[in-house]
Amino acid sequence: MKRKKIQLYDLLPLAALIVLVAAFGIASQGKLFSLFNLKSICTQSIPVIIGGLGVMFVVAMGGCDLSVGAVAAVSATVAAYLGSRYGVGVMIAVSLVIGLLCGTIVGTLISRLHVPSFMVTLAVLIGMRGFLNVLLVAWGQVYNPAGIQSLSSFGVGLLLTAVLIIVFGYLFEKTSFGYFCKGMGENENVMKSIGVNTEKMRLIAYILSGLTAAIMGLVLISSVGGSSSTLGQFMEMKIQMAIFLGGVLVSGGMKSKIYKLIMGSLSITVIVNGLTLSGADGGISELVEGILLMLILYMTIKTSDYSVKGKKQKKDAKIASSVG
Repeated sequence: MKRKKIQLYDLLPLAALIVLVAAFGIASQGKLFSLFNLKSICTQSIPVIIGGLGVMFVVAMGGCDLSVGAVAAVSATVAAYLGSRYGVGVMIAVSLVIGLLCGTIVGTLISRLHVPSFMVTLAVLIGMRGFLNVLLVAWGQVYNPAGIQSLSSFGVGLLLTAVLIIVFGYLFEKTSFGYFCKGMGENENVMKSIGVNTEKMRLIAYILSGLTAAIMGLVLISSVGGSSSTLGQFMEMKIQMAIFLGGVLVSGGMKSKIYKLIMGSLSITVIVNGLTLSGADGGISELVEGILLMLILYMTIKTSDYSVKGKKQKKDAKIASSVG
């Protein structure tokens, strides 16, 4: 059996995370490595990883989903409102149904009507944020039902994340659906030519993205005790950045891997956490964060390009030698 060769761009996300941990560990005088802080980093990374698991299928196709943060907030808010009256079971069920419904609507608009994913998900983001404010004005303060707070505990959150990583990781890496998603990112026309229903694949991908957004919403609202207008705000940006920071290309394709999402999520959390522990001023912290993110993204893209060029040169050399 031929062993798969490990490429440089596959190791870059892990290398970047190690460098960030070492650098901020020194800058924070070791505070980064305290048990409490390491636990905090994992806890803060959990919602990003959970929400990103569904978005990975969309990004692998070369699409985007900017609606996940708003979908998470609305689904969790409506679910908490009903759950406070009918129990935790109802809350979980309602949240998942809303997430699936939102994913279905978004996926239908994109796959069937061929509206660009950026425009559709941006419109849903704006609309859902407005709808959330309407709900909060009408209902007043929305609190969680008793029992849902267990989702915010470190052990439960870690277990939930591990289970979802296994399930979605298998679906993404080991099934034909995951392969077709990545294949569409490489060349959608080729997928169509071999009989793949790309519209169906895209619809399912957005449904999965809506589902994980709803789960992320439950985790977020359980940690704060109730809903607010800022619930889930900017989560879509964190997820997209985590995916790209982990080494997944904007165009998607076969280089899309679940472990890269995990590495990217941890890297973002380490940067934010490390700057805070290092005593960086708010404005300076945001500037440094932006520079670091751009630098790592640039290195990822250049490394990937170098690997692709290297493969092409080897292929050309092999063809030339066979002709000669």
